[in-house]
Amino acid sequence: MTDNGKSPASRLEQDLATAENMIRGAHKALAGGQRLDLAPLGALIAELCTGLAEKAKASPDPGALCRRLESMVSELNRMEELLRIQAKADGLQEPAPGPGTDKEE
Repeated sequence: MTDNGKSPASRLEQDLATAENMIRGAHKALAGGQRLDLAPLGALIAELCTGLAEKAKASPDPGALCRRLESMVSELNRMEELLRIQAKADGLQEPAPGPGTDKEE
């Protein structure tokens, strides 16, 4: 099945590239002290995760896909740290740990 005439693998590639570009742009904006709305990035990441298993089957190199996703997660973790630093500098309370963290109350 195709999506807008694209194979699942090419759609996955496009979505991954879009997410990577959004992450890079967010890093630059945060480094420059800008505030951002990360909702569109969150929505894209959620969409990627939802359909990933099916899309990965069509990937010619699932190992490369896994390495790319691990890199994205690492970048997102660094972005979280930048946001925490920025919030602290602004005198904002750090958000409570969420589900799945070691610090969950």
